[in-house]
Amino acid sequence: MAGPRRSAIPWGAIGAIALLGLVEHFVAIHWLALTDPVSLSWRYSAQAAENEARDCQVLCLGDSLVKHGLIPSVFERVSGDRVLNLSAAQASTILTHSLLRRAFGAGARPRALIINAKPAVLLGGPECNTRSWQEILSLHDGLELLQVTRNAPFVASTMVGRLLPSLRARLEIQSSVTGALRGDADRVRAINPVLWRNWSVNGGANVASARVPFDGEVTSQVRRQLYTELFYVDPANAQAIEQTLQLADDRRIPVFWVLPPISPKLQSLRDQSGADRLHDEFLRSIIAQHAGGVTVLDARHSGYPAASFVDATHLNRRGALALSDAVADIVAAGARSPQKAVSIPGWIELAPPTDRSAIADLEIEDVEQSARVVRPDPDARVSLR
Repeated sequence: MAGPRRSAIPWGAIGAIALLGLVEHFVAIHWLALTDPVSLSWRYSAQAAENEARDCQVLCLGDSLVKHGLIPSVFERVSGDRVLNLSAAQASTILTHSLLRRAFGAGARPRALIINAKPAVLLGGPECNTRSWQEILSLHDGLELLQVTRNAPFVASTMVGRLLPSLRARLEIQSSVTGALRGDADRVRAINPVLWRNWSVNGGANVASARVPFDGEVTSQVRRQLYTELFYVDPANAQAIEQTLQLADDRRIPVFWVLPPISPKLQSLRDQSGADRLHDEFLRSIIAQHAGGVTVLDARHSGYPAASFVDATHLNRRGALALSDAVADIVAAGARSPQKAVSIPGWIELAPPTDRSAIADLEIEDVEQSARVVRPDPDARVSLR
């Protein structure tokens, strides 16, 4: 006897693919609730580089020290320049190169670039940022990562995570589901809207509240995380730095490499270990290779007290206002006159922080104020580390 007729159309497979597509679409449209704050900062900066950088005279790039330390509205008050902060948390120098390339591709023609790369970031290779790369990876980025790492499995897995939102957000999904079952508040869902708003109203900067207490102490855990006794540069980071500076050289754009202050006790540890001496030697080699094109702005020993910080490394609102004011003066002078920029010494020690009247009345929204606007979980921490 003949069995039942089978349909020529694989409805089961089609249904499974459709269901998978719906799941991926759902995760993709809820990215704000399903992205960790560090990766979210990468996403913000990538979008800003492509959509907001075109009409800016100064671009700030680098890691969280610049994100917390340089406020574009201060530059605009001091110099009249339109400034965009494209830095991101835990940003490798490869990301800095990628964001600058995206900004140039979108038509940006800045008169000056401000960059940084804190020592702890220079130690790590691209594999340290897999989750964040999955948030923004382009084909160009993928090819660049493959060239510098020679690690095809890493690049392939990162690209797959870029294509499948549920894969890259699996930890956030797991945390959200587990928290919901326990009845706990979803802290990512609470924190991310606050951070996104704060970055948006501050030109990409993360302005931490000056009311967040920091006692100035440096715990053993922080010392381990920041490698206070160690310095070297991963080859991939060294290559990306050279590529970034070459992009600036080709366009005759002066580069200001800023060394933001860190808390006094942490700076003392780096001085005593000799790690900063090695770091300085590395920067002097860069200055020598790009004579006249790179100027270091050093605020590490400018006297920023512990009260200027929100933690061991990141400035709060008060400290960021002072650093932004100091950097804006120098950058404006160098950016407006290329000949003057070349004559600026290669290494400038910044003056102690002051409260100038030119910026004292600026209305700047810090994360605490952003939290009140967004109204998230009041127990959630909103300062991006």
